[in-house]
Amino acid sequence: MSGYQEQLHGRAEMLDETGELAAAVTAILAGASGAGVDPRAITSLRAALAALDPAGGAPGYQAGSRTDRHPGSGYDSDSEFLEAVSDAEDQIGDWVHDMNQIHEQVTAALTEAHADRERGQRDLETARQDLAAAYAMPTKKDCDGCHGRKAAAITAAEAAIAGAEERIRDAARRVGICEDTAEILDPLTRRLHAALHALRQVPHDLGEVYELIYQFIRRGGKMPHLGRWIEGAPA
Repeated sequence: MSGYQEQLHGRAEMLDETGELAAAVTAILAGASGAGVDPRAITSLRAALAALDPAGGAPGYQAGSRTDRHPGSGYDSDSEFLEAVSDAEDQIGDWVHDMNQIHEQVTAALTEAHADRERGQRDLETARQDLAAAYAMPTKKDCDGCHGRKAAAITAAEAAIAGAEERIRDAARRVGICEDTAEILDPLTRRLHAALHALRQVPHDLGEVYELIYQFIRRGGKMPHLGRWIEGAPA
């Protein structure tokens, strides 16, 4: 009976392994580093990585100088950079969708398990009362089948007790598995939403750090061809 709950637990454990998501954000940081993105513009990226990989920590970030970039070492434009951030956001969003689905299934399974345990406890109480009544059944010295009826009633009540106890144990196992699964999903929910919030902050950070340059470009200005990334195409 607990196989379904075990499957949900296994799926939750798989989702809790967010290394794939962390690797995607790490790759964006590497591309930003190669492009020479100002460290202040990737603060939220580092926060997203910390949320996805709390144990690993964010790697060091070095944007380098104007002379150390080589073609292909980083993003060629801010739009390419933001597109990668958007792709990572979509990937995490898919993860959140799957997690929410499992969370709903776990909640439903937990509710059902609690209800089954309560029914089992009521059945157990009824069976115990039936057993007491069976033992209290009178018998006559000149048996007219009363001994057999009493023995049958005792046997039936004992079987009902055993069945109810087994249902209670099974329901308790399912409750335990669901609660263990929730202990995985609840912190995972917080980590994924923190990562999403951080990624959605990246465009704002970028615009704030490069505000003057964007204003210059919007007024028709052109950055030097030999500049780095947002300042122009790589050499």
